[in-house]
Amino acid sequence: MNKSFSISFLLIFSFSILFAQKSINSYKYILVPNQFEFQKSPNQYQLNSLTKFLFERAGFTVFFMDDTLPDDLAHNSCLALKTSVNNASSFLSTKLRIDLSDCYNQVVFSTEEGKSKEKDYKMAYHEALRNAFVDLENLKYAYMGVIAADEKINAEKKVKIEKPAVAEIVPIVAIKEVPEIKDIPSMEVAKQIVIKEANEAKNEPVKSFVTPVVNSIEGKYFVDKWGECEISAKEDYYAFVGGDEKFEFAVIYKTAVPNLFIIKWAAFKQPRLLELDSRGNLKVEDESGDKIYKRVQ
Repeated sequence: MNKSFSISFLLIFSFSILFAQKSINSYKYILVPNQFEFQKSPNQYQLNSLTKFLFERAGFTVFFMDDTLPDDLAHNSCLALKTSVNNASSFLSTKLRIDLSDCYNQVVFSTEEGKSKEKDYKMAYHEALRNAFVDLENLKYAYMGVIAADEKINAEKKVKIEKPAVAEIVPIVAIKEVPEIKDIPSMEVAKQIVIKEANEAKNEPVKSFVTPVVNSIEGKYFVDKWGECEISAKEDYYAFVGGDEKFEFAVIYKTAVPNLFIIKWAAFKQPRLLELDSRGNLKVEDESGDKIYKRVQ
């Protein structure tokens, strides 16, 4: 009976961890207040600064509530989870629990109580907070963009925006050629079609320019210092591997839009948007401008 109960409890606990991980991964930001309810002053005992640091170390993007927020968060507060630390300390020990709440003030995740028997207040609060944070570290956070509705809509618009532009150019092409163009992958190819028509009118030789549409992200690419790298499918993500040691330097997750993905580099905390273009090349968002990683044929 005890063995059966232990197995059931273990299964329930495992499912709870998996559900919590999936839920947490749906949120892009974490907000930390400058003062928790039980504190007498902002950042008392440097507890708020420590909370922000621990979230950042675990891979989260974190802001204090009075920071200047990014545009997407400023327009959609549901992209973030709000942090609260609950103090259940007694005379003999310090006990802290971390709660994460959504934009409707519903608690999405709570840690177990972190405890400390240190006598010094600052040392006790820091130890208890670190002990409570172990539950959050075990979730292995990686932003998946599931609830970021505004971003999803913008991504879909980004995919669709090319079609009207192509529609304006297609009538320039001779009607007899239209049936031969099964998939017009981009504005650039459409421009090349117009150039081809002009050259044919001058009886000039024209090289083939229409490339096959690539629908799979799996394959080999040339990536800066890593050289020739490879993307391969795993159980619920894609692995980006390169170098002589075949190091997995990034993981890639699907989104609701077929050719848009979320890439999370091993060396950086902030996930980025990745687009697979029709030629099979990768376009990755970067602070200094989009980077293009060409597919190796």
